[in-house]
Amino acid sequence: MPDRTFRPHPNHGSVVRVLHVDDDPAFLDLVSTYLEQMDGPFEVRSETEVDDAIEVVESGSVDCVVSDYEMPDTNGLAFLERVRERDPTIPFVLFTGKGSEEIASEAISAGVTDYIQKRSGADQYTVLANRVQNAVDQARSRAALAASQERLSRFIEQSPLGTIEYDKTFRIVRANRAAEEILGYSESELVGGTWLRFVPAEFRRHVAEVERGLLLNKGGYQSVNENVRADGERIRCAWHNQVVTDDDGEVIRVFSQFEDVTERTKRKREIEQTNAVLSTVLDALPIGVLAEDADRRILRVNRHLYDLFDLDGDPADAIGRDCAGFADQMSELFDDPESFVDGIDTIVDAKRPVDDERITLADGRVLLRTYRPVDLPDGHGHLWAYRDATDEREG
Repeated sequence: MPDRTFRPHPNHGSVVRVLHVDDDPAFLDLVSTYLEQMDGPFEVRSETEVDDAIEVVESGSVDCVVSDYEMPDTNGLAFLERVRERDPTIPFVLFTGKGSEEIASEAISAGVTDYIQKRSGADQYTVLANRVQNAVDQARSRAALAASQERLSRFIEQSPLGTIEYDKTFRIVRANRAAEEILGYSESELVGGTWLRFVPAEFRRHVAEVERGLLLNKGGYQSVNENVRADGERIRCAWHNQVVTDDDGEVIRVFSQFEDVTERTKRKREIEQTNAVLSTVLDALPIGVLAEDADRRILRVNRHLYDLFDLDGDPADAIGRDCAGFADQMSELFDDPESFVDGIDTIVDAKRPVDDERITLADGRVLLRTYRPVDLPDGHGHLWAYRDATDEREG
């Protein structure tokens, strides 16, 4: 059996591999010679038998089929039908001496990509080359677009974020599984509708403004909105909206990706409330308090500590400062500055609780220092408390 594949080509991505089928060997040679001498590059495989040509098509290495109309025991349209059974997308050009309008109409109805009538002179080969190149370029563009759409579709379906695709009128055309799970609606319930189904009435004006802004600015927009599930439950979602435009700048699609942040928002609010309570408690304590993280950076210091050491400034400004530097700054206030700093380092290294350690200030006041190691998410922190015990000593 003869080899039915094309020979390897160094520029496979740009070469146009043409299968030319005609029962006239001399004409096949002529067409092959002209096409392969043109810029393209074209690579032509010539066959006189339809069955042999079908084997070449089945090899999957053909970019375009060029066929005569009248051939022994068959015709070009019957051959087209057999080709389409094997590859529905391959360009098929009918290059024939039959020039009646009836044949041309029948060929177009049958789904040929192009129809060219054979003529005398070399110009017909230039016309053929141009038509084949255009047909292949369009086919490759369609294939690339289809591949891109397939990748996008897979990305959308596999995305952990809820994804809703709108057309330019903001009608829903697609929703992925994550969107179904978050909103409680099936894709079939969402497609054809709008966001009105899952946006509470009191927020619809805001979302409508977002919609107008997206269409006007043709960019992106992020927001956190309250939404309502199919079962009526109110949830809070973070939305990331992006407009897609065509080459003319016209809106063709809007993609919205979102996630349910209800629990995250709830936890954040709880943390904020807890921090507010702790802040109030710390500021109300009659002792000076300083908290450090695992890197010995100040997490919190209260006003009473500043008052105790007669420090200027806002305690909030100390957050993030290096505690070793802060200790050096305060050491000059003590009767034995070096001992004060060394004592802190010893306690930190030991990571053991200390209760009411007596230390003396340069002005004669006596302070009691208490220490506790603290387990933090990123390591061991440190909590210090200072209390004025001068009166206790005197008593």
